[in-house]
Amino acid sequence: MDDFDDDENMSFEESLSHDEMGPVTVETLQNIEQQINEQGGVPVWAVVQNLFVPTAHRIMQDAGSMIGERAASFVRSTLEEVIRTTPDSGDDLPDLSLSVTDAMTLLGSYYYDGVLGEQDYTKAFEYYKAAAERGGIRATLNLGYCYQYAHGTMRDDGKACTCYSVAYLADPTNPEARYKMADMFFNGFGVPRNETVAVQAYLEILDQVTDDDNQEWFAENEESLYRRLALAYRDGRGVKRSPLKALEYYEKLEIIHYRDLAHGRRDTPYYSTAQHLDSVQKEIAKLRAELDSDPTAASM
Repeated sequence: MDDFDDDENMSFEESLSHDEMGPVTVETLQNIEQQINEQGGVPVWAVVQNLFVPTAHRIMQDAGSMIGERAASFVRSTLEEVIRTTPDSGDDLPDLSLSVTDAMTLLGSYYYDGVLGEQDYTKAFEYYKAAAERGGIRATLNLGYCYQYAHGTMRDDGKACTCYSVAYLADPTNPEARYKMADMFFNGFGVPRNETVAVQAYLEILDQVTDDDNQEWFAENEESLYRRLALAYRDGRGVKRSPLKALEYYEKLEIIHYRDLAHGRRDTPYYSTAQHLDSVQKEIAKLRAELDSDPTAASM
């Protein structure tokens, strides 16, 4: 009989010996649980903050394995305990390593992305809304996604736009908040369509993302940003039509799709890198044909 046949009946501690945590060792989790159990008379929220929160993200890195599933349950229940037991004076306590607002936002994101083994947009929406009501900017931005894409609630472009606007006004240097506001203007979602304002924002974001602080965001969103600018210059939406500039952005997209194919990225039931690459290459062929047949098009 396989040693793992009875894993459903294993205790959390027993299951640790059957797997490895990668960056987080078995001893790390055992020590955390032991220390939490030994803190008699100390508020649960204080124990959790001091002993658990600093390792939460590292634990989640291995959420796909057997031990990861148990760790995910531990993460979820611990964050819920922080939210449930932390004294609520209306403000976050300054001495906490993770505020209640951030705990709500983090738990919401785990439910939204399904990294805890259960994707639940309704729970994500509820946690984002609660954190946004406490003034959480990240939660407010995420709440905008829920409203825009009807995740956990009814679609409401007006409310989505309000969320993005609040996040942007709180930090105008945040490229994601500005990007989402630009999208609302570009498509006329929740605000009157203004493609000129949107494209100007896309271009300014492109200048901003050269900063080191924004490189991670740009790496995740460069494709979408280039696609919008390629479309704008191809059709003259918000800017003077320019087949040459449109071609430049489509060529950037082609490189991204080749890179993604080489690394096996972005292929999901809802997204085919190969299909997107084919679409981009067709646009490139059309634009090159236009520029070859009409030399004046290069100056447009």
